[in-house]
Amino acid sequence: MKTKVEFSMAWFKSHAFLLGALAFIEVFSIGFFFVFNWLNSEVGYYLFLLAFFLLVVAGALLWHDWRKYKEVVRSLQQEVTTLDDGFSPVVSHLYEAIQQEKSDMRGLSTKMKQLRKEDVDYYTLWAHQIKTSIAASQLLIRELPQTSEKSLLSQELVRITTYTELALHYVRMESFHQDLSISTISIDEVIRPLLKKYATFFISKKLHLDYVPTEKKVVTDSKWLGVIVEQVLSNAVKYTPEDGTIRILFEGDTLTIEDTGIGIAPYDIKRIFERGFSGYNGRVNHQSTGLGLYLSAEIAKRLGVTLSVDSTVGEGTTVHIQI
Repeated sequence: MKTKVEFSMAWFKSHAFLLGALAFIEVFSIGFFFVFNWLNSEVGYYLFLLAFFLLVVAGALLWHDWRKYKEVVRSLQQEVTTLDDGFSPVVSHLYEAIQQEKSDMRGLSTKMKQLRKEDVDYYTLWAHQIKTSIAASQLLIRELPQTSEKSLLSQELVRITTYTELALHYVRMESFHQDLSISTISIDEVIRPLLKKYATFFISKKLHLDYVPTEKKVVTDSKWLGVIVEQVLSNAVKYTPEDGTIRILFEGDTLTIEDTGIGIAPYDIKRIFERGFSGYNGRVNHQSTGLGLYLSAEIAKRLGVTLSVDSTVGEGTTVHIQI
């Protein structure tokens, strides 16, 4: 039905002139009939013949075009059927191949997730075992007399703890959002435990600490923010020489950690957040893993925290943590 309607509309449109002329003659003939009784006149007779002739021509054209249209439609349908018959095996094979690839990919993805989970579980267990040994070592060190050797042992245990936790945090990054716990926290509650942890370094290197406890609070994840702050603080302690100063302050929404250390070269500062990049300072001191600041930057992105660094060689480095 739809095909006939579409054909009719197209045909009437293409033969509009002929149909218009026929309609004009018909209207004119009817008017002439009522006025002059045209059947009894010669003019009326010829008008009748002309109208009849045009009507026959229009009918013949309509019938001819309709048959032609049906032939074309039939021919196209046959071609489509032929194409479908010719390509069906190919299409079917491709479809089956695609479905198989999808199935294989799903299986591979599931296997990769399982292997990744096993890795995370293994490193988590490994880290906890190492931390258990560290805790036992700390208890033993406390029993030692206060000497420079005791201080050095304590520092090494802090480094081992830091590297162990760094590796564990790195492994857990893939499940970051599952481990996320947003709450209102005190900035001071994040900073104080870290100052206690690195106290032995401050004492050993005679570093001056400029920090006034703050009651300001922020909304974030305490643990992950602590990872960022610890990495910045540990770098400040590591690269600040004896009798240097580390200053910590919180103004507005930004935590600033400033040191009077050796500074970062301009050609290194653009790359300090790249994974594995240790820079000139790390290569000279042989104390950089190239993961700390990279991990901090990744955590910052996911917490919506902005990290920025200003540094001058020989004068020190300032890190801004905008929360």
